Amino acid sequence: RRWIWEEHLCGLNQNDLNMMISESVCVFPRLCKTLSDIISEKTEGSPYFALEFLRSLVDSRLLKYSLRERRWIWDENNIRSENITDNVLYLLSAKMTSLPENTQLALKVVSCFGIKVDESIVGYLSSTPQYSDFRDWLDQAINEGCIQKHENKYKFVHDKVREAAYNLIADGNKSQFHYDIGILLYSTSKGQDLGGALFQLVDQINHGIPSLIQPRMQIDIAELNFSAGRKAMDLSDFETAYSYLNNAFPLLPENHWSSHYDFSLRLFLLRAKSTYLCGNIEEAYDSLKEIIENGRCIEDTLDAYYLHVTILHACEEREEAYTICCEVLSQLKEKIPDSVDIKDLTPMIQETGGMLARMSDADLLGMKETDNSSLRFTLKFYTLLCYISYFSRSNMLPFACCRMAHLTLEHGVCQYSVLGLASYCGCLCQAAKQASVIREMGRVGKVVMNMLKRFDSSAIMPYVYHFYYGYMSTHTVPLQLCTYNLRVGFKVAISSGKYAYVAFLNSIHIVRTALLSGQNLSTLLKETDYYLQVMTQFRNKITMPYLSAYRETISLLIDKGESLGSQNKMAGHDGNAMTSNAVNAERCNETIYFNHVLQSFWLGHSQRCNYYSKKILEIQSLGSHNRLMILFYAALNAVRAKNNNKNGSKLATAKILYEAISALRSSAELAPLNFSNKAYLLEAEMLSFERKHQEATYSYAAAINSSCSSGCVHEHGLACELAGYHYKKIGEAVTALDCFQKSKQ
Repeated sequence: RRWIWEEHLCGLNQNDLNMMISESVCVFPRLCKTLSDIISEKTEGSPYFALEFLRSLVDSRLLKYSLRERRWIWDENNIRSENITDNVLYLLSAKMTSLPENTQLALKVVSCFGIKVDESIVGYLSSTPQYSDFRDWLDQAINEGCIQKHENKYKFVHDKVREAAYNLIADGNKSQFHYDIGILLYSTSKGQDLGGALFQLVDQINHGIPSLIQPRMQIDIAELNFSAGRKAMDLSDFETAYSYLNNAFPLLPENHWSSHYDFSLRLFLLRAKSTYLCGNIEEAYDSLKEIIENGRCIEDTLDAYYLHVTILHACEEREEAYTICCEVLSQLKEKIPDSVDIKDLTPMIQETGGMLARMSDADLLGMKETDNSSLRFTLKFYTLLCYISYFSRSNMLPFACCRMAHLTLEHGVCQYSVLGLASYCGCLCQAAKQASVIREMGRVGKVVMNMLKRFDSSAIMPYVYHFYYGYMSTHTVPLQLCTYNLRVGFKVAISSGKYAYVAFLNSIHIVRTALLSGQNLSTLLKETDYYLQVMTQFRNKITMPYLSAYRETISLLIDKGESLGSQNKMAGHDGNAMTSNAVNAERCNETIYFNHVLQSFWLGHSQRCNYYSKKILEIQSLGSHNRLMILFYAALNAVRAKNNNKNGSKLATAKILYEAISALRSSAELAPLNFSNKAYLLEAEMLSFERKHQEATYSYAAAINSSCSSGCVHEHGLACELAGYHYKKIGEAVTALDCFQKSKQ
């Protein structure tokens, strides 16, 4: 999808044109007003056309210099009465036909390349016998005012000049003229790196497809189009790539799978990628089917299978994607169990963790690189298995992550090993309840980020950032830094077009961390709407429910619950996600329940907050960072409910507070900016609840200072508000008022 802008440039108004004509003929503006009016009428005020029209008047002796009067003279009546055309294109054509034949030939050649041509093209043409004086011919065209040289390009002075030059070629000969230039350039530059000139060369030759292409040249021309398509793909111009690759297909012989097997593999695979990225899913499937059916061995079809599974997953065909992924891994000598029990996973996770714990940072960074292509593909398909399992078979996710880490530690590293280690660390951090596990995974995660520098990071960087900043770093670095780097990952993924799916996963974490770190809600709402819009354009429905849940929360918090449509939506169901399978439903429900807790707490609905807190804490696969945030809000909500309802259980409230404080204190050791203010605030609430007012005063002050340092604006306001209620309760009205005023700021 492209945005196209149209800009209409107007000519000079009559006064400005009159000034220009005055300077051209060296007379006062009032004396040449009638002449400039005629020229304005004929040329619509275009400066270039006006000058060309003046030259035509000089050539026809209707504008001439009088030695007697020592100035330019004209007779506007003769100019009006004479058959002077106002078709500037005709004037330019008439001028060009009077030029020497070689100059005309140079203009025709340059016009075939559009408004400008690269110096490299001129150089290749100049090296041929028939165009050996091509530069001299161009210099003549420059002297005639048709062309100008700017940096390393020859450019027509106006698009109408280019049109007139192109019209010098007879309509019936244009395709042949283009093709001859292209073939001449190809014969001269064959085997050389053409750079940007490749597109211009191929465009010339393609004018001859298919009628002018000789049989012996068909494969050569097809390979040229393949090279141009590959270069366009590298530039993320997928529609242009699709066009070039389609031009190659009519040139293939019927038996191309036997006579040109390697080229057919490359061509069909690249065409499948370009068609998929242009949104033509069925056409992409057709190309991949050709490769899979005609591939001579599994190694030759791995890239096709990988793209096939990727497309299936993006189109929510997860069961088929999972099945194909497992079948391919089986052919790569991997044993994939039908299901994995937690009892089987525990020793596997412990063994992998032990292997990593015994290796220092230097040992991990110093691991040798592997050149085993089979291993690289195995790790690539395990990567796909991780993402598919996340939404369909959660018990297979830790298995795939552990297996990737095992293969890396046993056989060496490649770029997908980096992703494997990142996914392993992210998976364990997501499930961890002990700070020691998070600390160790944080150590390995930092090493992984350093490993990323060893490889072409553009292919895997968005994935690694998703695991590292989405799951690991929320426990170890400020949330604002996580948000920033997740945005970097999103931009890299979405700009390439090849990794749109992981871009959408990153967008969920972006909105989540930005919301929790206190970003401006109005700005965040606009950003969330942008992500949803992009998801709609890419027809990605898997991640949309997650992002929509956060959008509902942001919208509700902006208008303080007065948004009737969103409120009805929130009250209309208990958060059960309508998803395609039970595992994805649980994942989606976690996000929905999490957002309902946030909404209910900040809008003051204590009972609803308590309800959804219990619901989400019952989820077995609840993420560790989500669990910490829920414990925080559930504990604050319990104190609020107890203060509002004197008949509540003090013991139950104290239990919730102690559990939350213990978890947050432990996490604060790893990331004080993320968790210290929360721990201090809960301690203050507990001390105030226990009527230890002096200690509570110190803890409230610590919570306010800590939240201010962390940059969490909403939590800073919350700490001030709760401190205000505390001071009000103990009779310090002035201090309470000061806290309430700060909370509003």
